[in-house]
Amino acid sequence: MRKKTIAVLFLVIILSAPGVGALSLKDLLKGSISAALELFKREVMPVDGYVGVDVGKSFIIEGAHWWNPDYYVRLDNATVEFSWWIPRHVDVKVTVYKVYFDIIALHYATYNDIWWTRKEVGDGWIGAFFVWGFDWKRSGVSQAKKAYIAYNLPSAQDLAIKNVTILENGTVKMLFEDNSTKLLSFEEFEGFGNITVKNVTFKHIIGPLYIVRELEEGDEE
Repeated sequence: MRKKTIAVLFLVIILSAPGVGALSLKDLLKGSISAALELFKREVMPVDGYVGVDVGKSFIIEGAHWWNPDYYVRLDNATVEFSWWIPRHVDVKVTVYKVYFDIIALHYATYNDIWWTRKEVGDGWIGAFFVWGFDWKRSGVSQAKKAYIAYNLPSAQDLAIKNVTILENGTVKMLFEDNSTKLLSFEEFEGFGNITVKNVTFKHIIGPLYIVRELEEGDEE
């Protein structure tokens, strides 16, 4: 509960702050995400990267080789619960599929709450640390349009990342197992490591078996 309270506090600070003429909304959002991600990394789990996903879409952790399955993580829902104008609880729900050859999917897991916690994807982890695009309410539940999800990649990706540090200037420093380092901008760090976001639909066949179809712009699910 403490971690959720800390995370909700970020939302209060961000959304109650007055407008800043010199900073764009993107600047404010990126700065807030950076702070939330740093805290999430310190409090919850190691982080290989993060990705922003719209509700209904999936982000894909691609297998290292063609014979490795991909993991499709679909953002099902993201909500913020208010009481007296204060966000009291945030919930992020995802469904994870193991997908072979971009078409055959096996249901892996559905997680009802990945907000400020970590959940399994293979031998890696995912967890939501930030939500965006919801209406401020006096009370009740508001639907968020987007969630930012941090991930620690399955070892099949063979990235061998030892540590990630967010530097004061906003640059991300990655330390690998061979003690080599890589510096990325915060924007480059988003989606690092064979990560893509797609709009796909899953058609149930039988048991845990699904067929995957990528939706084009304007397609109906």
